Formats: sequence, C-alpha cells, structure tokens
Amino acid sequence: MKFYPYKKACALLVTGALTTGAAVPALAAEAKTEAPQNAEESKTKAMTLKEIQELVVKNNRLKTTLTLNQEKVIAGLSAIDDGLKDLKDSQDKAAHARRDASDAASKGQAAINGTLSLPGAATGTNKLWGTITSGLLSGAVKTASGMETLVDNVADRQRDTLEDQQTELKNTKMDLNKTKEDWENESLAVTQLLVTKTVQVEKGVSLLTQKQSLLERVCRIEEKKQELGFSTGTDLSEKKLAVSEGAKELQSAKDGLTLLKRQLNDLMGREIDEELIITPPELTRTIETAPAYSEELLKTATDKNYKLKTLRRDKQQAEVDSKKNDRYDGQLKASRVDMQLADVSTEEEKVNIANDLKKKLDAINTAAAEYQNKKDANSKAKIEWEQQQKSAKLGLVSAVELQALELQYEQTEMELSVAAYAYDLAWEEYTMLMNGTTLDIYDVYKSKLS
Repeated sequence: MKFYPYKKACALLVTGALTTGAAVPALAAEAKTEAPQNAEESKTKAMTLKEIQELVVKNNRLKTTLTLNQEKVIAGLSAIDDGLKDLKDSQDKAAHARRDASDAASKGQAAINGTLSLPGAATGTNKLWGTITSGLLSGAVKTASGMETLVDNVADRQRDTLEDQQTELKNTKMDLNKTKEDWENESLAVTQLLVTKTVQVEKGVSLLTQKQSLLERVCRIEEKKQELGFSTGTDLSEKKLAVSEGAKELQSAKDGLTLLKRQLNDLMGREIDEELIITPPELTRTIETAPAYSEELLKTATDKNYKLKTLRRDKQQAEVDSKKNDRYDGQLKASRVDMQLADVSTEEEKVNIANDLKKKLDAINTAAAEYQNKKDANSKAKIEWEQQQKSAKLGLVSAVELQALELQYEQTEMELSVAAYAYDLAWEEYTMLMNGTTLDIYDVYKSKLS
C-alpha cells in the first residue's frame, strides 16, 4: 500500500496535467456577482476571476485525488484498529484458557485429595492413580500457561509492527490534510496566475492583430509606390517579409492563448475547448513597499512552516525508536543517525525559509518599482497620444502614422497591466509564505508559464 507523502506528492501529481493561500487573491474589488453553480452555467457569459477560482476549487482532479488518498489512509487506520483488537482478543482468550485450566486443575486436585482421604481409599493403586492424574493436571496448566506466553510474545511483536504502521498512517493523514489545505489556497493563486496570463496574452493577440493589419497596409502602399517607380524591389521584399514574420508571431500567440484557456477549462472541470471569456481583473492594489526583513518576521514564517513540523516529528519518532529494547544494535544506531539527519535538515530548512522570505520581499519591491515606472510611462504616453490625435485632425500626421502611434500607446497600456498583475502576485506569494502555505504546485505552474 503506497500513499502520497507530503512535500512531493502535489507537484508530482500536477506536473502531468501541465502543458499547462491562505487568502483569496486580492487582485480586485470585483462586482459581487453570483458564482456559477456548475460548469454548464458558465459557458455563455464572461467569467470573473472569483467565479473561475470557485469552479477550480470545486472541480479540479487533484483535490479528488487527495480526497481518495485520505479515504485510503482512513481505511488503513481502521484495518489496523481491527488488527489490534484481534490481538487483544487472542491474548484474552489465551489468558482465559490458562485460568480455566488452572481452576480445573485446582478442582481436580482437590477431588483427588478428598477421594484419597476417605477411609480405606489410600491404597497403593489409588495413590498411583492420584499421582498420575495430578501430574496430568499440572501439565495441562503448564501447557495453557505456555500457550498464553507464546500468544503474548507473538501478539507483542505484531502489535509493535501494527503500532508503527499506525503511527506512519496517522502522520500520512496529517500530511494529506495539510496538502489538501495548501492546495485549496494554492489553487486560488494558480488560477489567478493563469487568468492574468490569459488576459495578457489575449490583449497581446489583439495588439498583434492590429500590428499585422498595419504591416499589410504598409506593404500595399509599398506595392503602389513600386508601381509608380518610387520604390525598389528590395523595399517591397522587406515589407513582405515583415508581413510573413508578423503572421507567424500572431499565430504563435493565438496558439499560446488556446493552451492557456484549455488549462483553465481543465482545472474548472469543463471541456477543454469550450469557449472561455474572461473579465479582466481590476487593478486596485495600492503601490507600497514590502515590510523590512527582520528576525520577528522570519520567526512568523518559521513558526508556520509545516516542513519544519514534519522534521521535528521525524526526530521525535527516531528518538523513540532509539530507546526500544527489542531492537538490534544496528537498528538503534540507524535511529540515532536519523535523529542527526533530522537536525541537519531542520537547519537547512530554516536557511531556506530565510532566503525565500528575502526573495519574496525583494520581489515585492522590484515589482512595485516596475509598476510605478509603467504607470509613469503610461501617463506620459497618454498625453503624447492625445497630442498626436490633435495633430492628425490638423493633417500633420498621416493615417498610417496615427495607427502606429495608437499601437505604441496600447502597448504601454498592456505593459502597465502586466506590471500590475506581477505586483499583485508578488504580494500573494509573500502572503502564502507567511501563512505556511507550501508553494510547490504554484511554482510548477509559474515555471511553465515563465
């Protein structure tokens, strides 16, 4: 019987599904709309981030897998309880048999003594019979006592084995509970990650479509110029090449968008190619710097870290095993080594937590600076775009030039949204770390999307 251990299980389970916290992502103060009750209701209308998250939490297969493993562990614990009860019943039966034999022997011996004490009964033959019978009764008591001892010894060994298995299963149950709890939180962040990426790519597809239209327009102008003798064949070839490369880039972006929507549909329990329209999350988070790194902040993150708890648990179990009298010297030594390994792993994990915390804080500040830069750039681009529109009305800018300038402005709009989403996710990652949520699954998705 194999169960999914904590730490590795979730990342391994989810990797195959990829081509692909503790708090609900705070991307947006979205309008409060009633979430779809099932996948069917979400087909024909645009879905908000919250609605998508609710379907992912409800319908994803990883949650089902974790639940089934929990049931498997509970069944195993029930079987061990039954086994321990059977061992106790066997010992009780052996004890009862020994007591019954002892009582019967005592009564038999009393009857023999009473018979031999009667007048004229103490003949040689009767004494011999009494001696033989007493011996048989004594042998029966010893046999029953020996059987009780044998049953006790076997039961004790089996009980030790079952109790070790019981401890392991209880730990596995706690680990699965934690994994399931983490996935409830991680799934919110994973969904936010996929939704924001999808919105960005969808906007990128729109811009590339406009860019392709502009390239084709410029190419047609170049063809007219060549017909009139105002352009060379080389210039036209360059324009046609740009159109061809643009078409490839646009198709690649469309393919990527399809894959992202398939991942979201799959997580929500929908058919992977069902139409998915997403309402872009609003960008409402105020830009602020991350908390300063401190020992107090590190202590909070360390106290919530579940891996440290499992390492302390492993050391405690190894310490108990190292003091068992029924173990061989080699087994006792192995248990002491396990204690030392747990100490080393604990110190290593504390260093990892400190490094992760520093990275999360730095990521927030880096994302905040990038967000602010993009806001400033967008504000400047907006002013320039408005000025160019006025110039176009005065005939100072051609229609083709105006279309290109509009694309440049929309590009800054998209870069602003990308920076805003990245900033919000940086805060979400920090929050999950501080709440003790393992980021294994989220990191797998993030690495696939980077």
